[in-house]
Amino acid sequence: MDELIEKIFEEIEISLNYYKESDPVEYEGKILGLQEALDIIHDKYEISKHT
Repeated sequence: MDELIEKIFEEIEISLNYYKESDPVEYEGKILGLQEALDIIHDKYEISKHT
């Protein structure tokens, strides 16, 4: 599970860097959406460690 999460973070970082350089407005939108998704993933991950 940790390896999968690390891979997801790497892919997100690559995408964010692309948008940051090419379209700052889209970048801000992606940041907000990804932050929400990461919060959900983190919560589910923390729950899974205790079940």
